[in-house]
Amino acid sequence: MPTTSDETPQGVDPDPSNAKDVHEPVKPGDQSKVPKQVQGRKPADMAKRWETELQAAKKELSKFHTTGRRLVQRYLDERDSAGLGNESDAKFNLFWSNIEVLKASLYAKPPDVDVSNAYKDGEDDVSRVAANILQRLLNHDIEDGDESTYSDVTKQAVGDYLIVGLGQVWYRYEVETEESEVEAVTDPQTGQELAPAVPYEAITGEDAPADYVYWEDFWWSPARVWQDVRWVARSVYMNREELCARFGQKIGKAIPVSKVKNKNDGIGPQNDPWEKARVFEIWDKTTQCAYWHVMGFDVICDYKKDPLKLRGFFPCPPPLIANAVTSKFMPRADYLLAQDQYAQIDGLTTRLKYLIEACKVVGVYDKNSTPIGRIFQEGQENQMIPVDNWAAFAEKGGISGQMDFVPIDVIAAVIEKLTQQREVLKANLYEVLGIGDIMRGMTDPDETLGAQQLKAQFGGNRLQFKQQAIGTWVAGGQRIRAQIMCDKFQPQTIIERNNIMLSPDAALADQAVQFLKSPDNSKFYRITIESESMAMVDWAQERDSRGQFLEAVSGFMTAVLPLIEGKPDLAPVMWEMMKWGLGGFRISKEIETVMDEVIAKAKLPPPEQAPNPLEDATVREKDATAVKNKTQAVKNLAEAGQKGIENQMAQNMGPPPAGGIMGGPPPQGGPGGMPMQGPANMVPLEPQPPLQ
Repeated sequence: MPTTSDETPQGVDPDPSNAKDVHEPVKPGDQSKVPKQVQGRKPADMAKRWETELQAAKKELSKFHTTGRRLVQRYLDERDSAGLGNESDAKFNLFWSNIEVLKASLYAKPPDVDVSNAYKDGEDDVSRVAANILQRLLNHDIEDGDESTYSDVTKQAVGDYLIVGLGQVWYRYEVETEESEVEAVTDPQTGQELAPAVPYEAITGEDAPADYVYWEDFWWSPARVWQDVRWVARSVYMNREELCARFGQKIGKAIPVSKVKNKNDGIGPQNDPWEKARVFEIWDKTTQCAYWHVMGFDVICDYKKDPLKLRGFFPCPPPLIANAVTSKFMPRADYLLAQDQYAQIDGLTTRLKYLIEACKVVGVYDKNSTPIGRIFQEGQENQMIPVDNWAAFAEKGGISGQMDFVPIDVIAAVIEKLTQQREVLKANLYEVLGIGDIMRGMTDPDETLGAQQLKAQFGGNRLQFKQQAIGTWVAGGQRIRAQIMCDKFQPQTIIERNNIMLSPDAALADQAVQFLKSPDNSKFYRITIESESMAMVDWAQERDSRGQFLEAVSGFMTAVLPLIEGKPDLAPVMWEMMKWGLGGFRISKEIETVMDEVIAKAKLPPPEQAPNPLEDATVREKDATAVKNKTQAVKNLAEAGQKGIENQMAQNMGPPPAGGIMGGPPPQGGPGGMPMQGPANMVPLEPQPPLQ
């Protein structure tokens, strides 16, 4: 059965004399779930307090609500509604046109969010993966057009902000459960039941939807600035069946209902057949409690202690509010700041309407001159009108002497002057509102490029403030939604919805989910949620961003690879520098995990290769061949040296004795018994290794 965070199974007795605590516990005296500020107080006393608070807020907001309804009438150009002047007055509806231009500039696409590591720490992979999980959860619901209404909700709130000056959304937790049970535990041998079956409610679905709040249904306590607001409230219209289902039969049947009465101004549904009650859901920061009250009903309908346990308590971000000042937290629409220019343009448009109607061929003629009247009544192309007495007709001056026209040249000149003046007023209006010519798609071909860029920059600067306000509002709401998901969603729901297990971050998914589910507030300091631009994507800029990213990576790699090859010890420093540099590119988030893996592998020393038997045998064979060749070369060199010595000796001693050199022992000395020496340039041979 579907339930929400603000549901209770039973209501309370509507009779104040029999009223008991709304959260009357099962165990007598147990009020652990009730705030201390309201423990022991009766629903009638709380209803009296909130009746006073809501009446004061109604009085404070009454002027804004009245003005807001007139602005909606003006935007829709409700001519038949009261208070808008004569229907014959012409309107130049620049208000509608300007709002449409701003809508296209401020909300061209759904507001995606950017969730990232707060301090861009390269080693904090858990928070980086957790941010990726949250970003997938939040943006998937935005982009899921079949089921999610978030983009429609924010678009409606932005429209209210531009028209009346106030836009708001409301976040809640929604869960679907079904009855289930844990099977009984039995002894497999004896069949005896060891533990009985335990029934429980199994969660079958959960979500954190955003509800659109109509600008007239969002109330707050009177304050100077948002930080001083004590409570916020939204009103919801519920019929009898919904009241009984929400608050129980007793209190649901006691709440007074009636048909919704809207003023006869064309704003809001006029023919709703159901009787409903306007229920206010109030979140009070002073008591950290949520209340449900119907104005005029003398018993509080329900209250709960901090249902969502949000960091800022309120289930909504600070509202989109226009032109608020510190003296009073109250919106004031942009239209009101330029209403004089709008009124002057409408006045000139009405005057031009009557002048254009008067600018026509009309005149007078002598009624005794019948042919003059027949010229405009019967005259057709190439047809002459006969005159009975031409001489008398000519004597009176002919046609020019018997008729005269209203001088339309004077009227035409006035029309031209008024049209020029209206253009001047339009330029003044655009200057007040900051809507440049470039933003409206208009340009002067005689202007220089610098002049056009200056206009675009001027309009962009004025527009940027509103873009930042909307972006801050979207980011604040998505932070609330993210906290609901982290605190309320089951871990398996988080894993299933973001498809993280099929990404390179799958190894860190479980740690990241545990980090998101941690009860402490450390995740709010390590993860930031910001909104991306809701303007139309500039594909040229996107292409340039990707090109800059690739250029930065390739340039860095080209510069550091020679250093790493020369000094491998510098590799870890170079890779960390690259990781730090890539963190500044938003586009690098998509491949950051892959880059981490590549950098981690690059830091490792090269693995030792296992010996290859075939290569070893080839090396040994080459070594043996080399040794054999070297030995043969040494042997050849020794033989060549011995022959050289013998030849030299033969030349110095003359003919050899009988028997030759080989016939007896060689002589022991030279002539006279002196030892014989070889030539001076003879180099003795080095000892050689034994031949193998």
